[in-house]
Amino acid sequence: MTGLVGYFGNQPKTVIQKMASQLEHRFANGLQQVTTEALVAAVGTVPENASQNFHVGVWKKESVTLIINGFFTGDSYNTKPHDVVTSYLRSGINELCRLEGAFIIVLYDKQSSVGYLIRDGAGQKTLYFSQINQSLFFAVEPKAIHQLSLFTPQLNNSALAQYLSFSFVPGCNTMLKGLYELPAGHYLTWKNHEYSIKRYFLFEQEVMKENHQYHDADNSAKQFKKLLTSAVLDRLPANRELGIFLSGGLDSSVVTAELASLYQNKLNTFSIHFGKKYPNELEYARQVAERYKTSHHEVHIKPKHFLHRLKNIIWLLDDPIGDPITVPNFELAQYASNYSQWIFNGEGGDPCFGGPKNYGMLLSQWYGTDFMGLTRQTREVTYLKSFQRAYDELEKLLTPDVKHMFSHEEDLVGVLSPFFNTKIPDTLLNKLMAMNIRLKGAHLILPKVERMLQAHRLHSLSPLFDERIVRFSFRLPGKQKISYGDEKLVMKRAYQLQLPKSIIIRPKSGMRVPVQFWCQGEMKRYIKHVFSKKAVNQAGIFNYDRLKQLINYNTGEHNMRFGIKLWMLLSFEIWRKQVIEKQAA
Repeated sequence: MTGLVGYFGNQPKTVIQKMASQLEHRFANGLQQVTTEALVAAVGTVPENASQNFHVGVWKKESVTLIINGFFTGDSYNTKPHDVVTSYLRSGINELCRLEGAFIIVLYDKQSSVGYLIRDGAGQKTLYFSQINQSLFFAVEPKAIHQLSLFTPQLNNSALAQYLSFSFVPGCNTMLKGLYELPAGHYLTWKNHEYSIKRYFLFEQEVMKENHQYHDADNSAKQFKKLLTSAVLDRLPANRELGIFLSGGLDSSVVTAELASLYQNKLNTFSIHFGKKYPNELEYARQVAERYKTSHHEVHIKPKHFLHRLKNIIWLLDDPIGDPITVPNFELAQYASNYSQWIFNGEGGDPCFGGPKNYGMLLSQWYGTDFMGLTRQTREVTYLKSFQRAYDELEKLLTPDVKHMFSHEEDLVGVLSPFFNTKIPDTLLNKLMAMNIRLKGAHLILPKVERMLQAHRLHSLSPLFDERIVRFSFRLPGKQKISYGDEKLVMKRAYQLQLPKSIIIRPKSGMRVPVQFWCQGEMKRYIKHVFSKKAVNQAGIFNYDRLKQLINYNTGEHNMRFGIKLWMLLSFEIWRKQVIEKQAA
């Protein structure tokens, strides 16, 4: 499986066992342990029926110890572990930054006394780290580090403000002081008991490579289809029943169509719904399933199914993510584990090809104020508001002590400014896409799916987040992504003959988890129990009076989106009690 924990430095031998014990679900088939002069690690084993490009293990050559956890794609598909070591010995770490796929690489060079951690370009795998004394600890999930007796969990108030504003923590930050996430497309160098981080996957520069062929929409559609075909092929396991999470939206439908054309055996497709009284996309998912004769499954999700295990789900999710789709992902993965070990999904279409979340910013530029001419604060604040999470609650919800412990300018505006201020890319759409790929994609979309599937020992496969597709999306003219409110045009053109017309022409609705109704009805009692007045005042983080107004849906304000805010707060509070207060999951 895909477990990986370790450290650079000198620690008691029992430490690595303690780290691995927190990730038992990732080491279900056993683990390999490696001990060198300054690297100690444990890594899982190759999953059953994995394709030849899947590498999980330890390799040694001369002064180098290499650990790979994941798989290679594209030009890197046939790369073998000994090739990676040879490339490093010949040309150094920059040669390894040419690799593509979904992987974490750990490398220690005894001769140079230097260690490296590398996270894949799109962020399909996650890696966390913490420098404690003179050792650098790392793991694919935070709990392997923050549960060590060496680590003292303390809330990072800057990250809390970011979480409430975005529903995830962007960049290197996590919710705990001193515990960090290695950003996608970056590598970490550890030498002389210090570390530094450098970015290597610079996909935005692809806008400079735009040429005549991409101005022809038909050629672009053919190129997209070719790339997606390769991305799916590179992820196909050997002789194994496959599944796909099919929402009924364009992205998962496109992946289903491509997968069905390449895979000869029966496909399992899995859809969720929340009951007859709530909107759903089942009709569209059924059309695609019928078109490709899949074995189709529909799973009904409601609070009484998951509330009794919500604490365990949050524990498995770890660094909190406030998107309510996480729990349906967990429930669907549990169901799918009876049928498939390898699960494809359609994640990536929105970030790479201009999803509807960008409309508010684009419309303001086209018909209102020109963002590119505004002051630094204005455009960033407009984005934070358009995200429609709990940014507008920070002043009312947080206690004065907490508000004084983060900087609006540095921790919120400062996260977004580099994306708006950069000269490459130069268009607002591409700036927003880069933001969505590097922030939302790598810190929200990919981690939540991967972690919820790994909880059930499933492997998440996201071909639309393939590096080749990310680069391609930045070569396209904006009008092939969004035009007159119609989105993902290149995807629609590429698959217009392979999908029902209704899938192509329908507007995007998204997976609408009915938290607005759940938090007012079936979950209200649970929420009130978690946020008792005594517990809230004792923690000293939230203003109880404002929290009570939100719980009662009684603020006197319009369009409050109570459900999403309460879900984010609930997810955080359960996590806080488990990790900070050490309450059992």
